Amino acid sequence: MKDYSILDLQNKILEIAVYLDNFCREHGIVYYLMGGSALGAIRHQGFIPWDDDFDVFMTYDNYKRFLEACEKDLDKEHFYLQKENTPEWPLYFSKLRMNNTTFIEEDTKDRKMHKGIYVDIMCLNNTSKNKIYRYLQYLSARLLIAKTLALRGYNTTSVLKKVAMGIAKVFVRGPVERFLLGIVRGLNTRDTEYVGHFFGRAKFKHTSFPREYLGTPRYVKFSTAYLPVPEKVEKYLELRYGKDFMAIPDQKTRDRYPVHALFFDPNKNYTEYE
Repeated sequence: MKDYSILDLQNKILEIAVYLDNFCREHGIVYYLMGGSALGAIRHQGFIPWDDDFDVFMTYDNYKRFLEACEKDLDKEHFYLQKENTPEWPLYFSKLRMNNTTFIEEDTKDRKMHKGIYVDIMCLNNTSKNKIYRYLQYLSARLLIAKTLALRGYNTTSVLKKVAMGIAKVFVRGPVERFLLGIVRGLNTRDTEYVGHFFGRAKFKHTSFPREYLGTPRYVKFSTAYLPVPEKVEKYLELRYGKDFMAIPDQKTRDRYPVHALFFDPNKNYTEYE
């Protein structure tokens, strides 16, 4: 079996990202690199060297159009949409995976699901300038995340997290689940000044920001491609990572963002390893 480097993995992820970009352009869907992917674009002109993850986000209306467009026009020979809130993938974001590749993670290795290399497609939800309402959305999302992580098979050594997931798995279902999701996405039909990404792992103060930060996508160099970041990406990155976001972090900070892959193969289908 050939040993692959993280660069081999990043190159394959970039193939998916370029396909995603072309797909979104063809369908008039606006999206932006987010989190570490946006940071990598600005600080490294590509991937953060030790990162095996790639994330984008879309406003709710664009996210809905993306899911609908994938149903009709996705190149299903080469790609697979792992849609949110399904028995296969119970979390509240979607993944675009590449067929005939392998990306095995610790907490999904035993699940019956597509395990190809992927990019994460996140949905931004409309939110309010009112901090109390934003916090209510954040807490509702935390409860939903606890339930979905339990269903996913998330492994943790934290007793508190295990208890939270156990309770959420029992009680966050049916009407309760719909009620919580309604709080998170309840403003998505309104025109709001703020948007929030509540289904990530960022702390509350880093989850929401003025919609004007998004603006018109700025296409910037990302490795061998050009990909879109928010128009005011520097303001977004300062909110997300602090004023010194351009500084290379120390090892302790890097360790808070662990490598996702337990094992990967950019050239073989995951079914060959199951």
